[in-house]
Amino acid sequence: MRRPPIDAQLARAIAAILIWAAAQSAAAQLSGTVAGVTDYRYRGVTFSDRRPAAQAGLTYDDASGWYAGAFGSTVRLDPPPGWARSRFQAIAYGGYALRIAPGVSLEAGGDYSAFAGLSGFNYGEVFVGASAENVSGRIHYSPRYFGTSSNAVYGEINAAHPLIDALRLSAHAGFSRYRYDYAYGALYGVTPTKNIFDARIGVRADIDRFQLEVAWVGISDHSAGYFITGRTTPNGLVASVSLAF
Repeated sequence: MRRPPIDAQLARAIAAILIWAAAQSAAAQLSGTVAGVTDYRYRGVTFSDRRPAAQAGLTYDDASGWYAGAFGSTVRLDPPPGWARSRFQAIAYGGYALRIAPGVSLEAGGDYSAFAGLSGFNYGEVFVGASAENVSGRIHYSPRYFGTSSNAVYGEINAAHPLIDALRLSAHAGFSRYRYDYAYGALYGVTPTKNIFDARIGVRADIDRFQLEVAWVGISDHSAGYFITGRTTPNGLVASVSLAF
């Protein structure tokens, strides 16, 4: 029998983690958010055609260190003519976090991203990470990034710094390396290999259960997600409001 694709195996593994988490005791923590953003940026690339998007997420944290969750967002993905379009993205994820010292932890896990109506772009990842106080970092690896036959690596560092009262400064820096396995890439002026830097810096206000944020998002290559989104991605401001429950 043929062996299932690697991303299919990742999807099954993450699904198993989600099922396991749901069966655990009620002593664990379940939390969620609903949000609205002026532009949904995924690793610096617009996934909403520079338009507003609605989002929601749910996370399960077990006292033993296991966690699992799901995230969904409206999108506007318009690949080249003749390809299907997508209006919704869902991400399932799961992993294990190990505390090695007060305020310091290591983690490992995986996630799977799926696009309604555009299943050819579905892909899975595995990741490892570490966090300490207000700083965290992760390295992601995908064997079939956005459904291509090429692999990809994405590394990120995130930091937050309290300002006054409920106001804090947040920052993000990311780097990705991947390939577009697309025969007509030269027609669009897009080279096969991509080395992309993205960054985000913003100010967030916590008001009761609401969070308001305004951030500047930048990316080193404005055509980084052209075959995914159908649009280039300029740098600019993004605003969001979310409710935690």
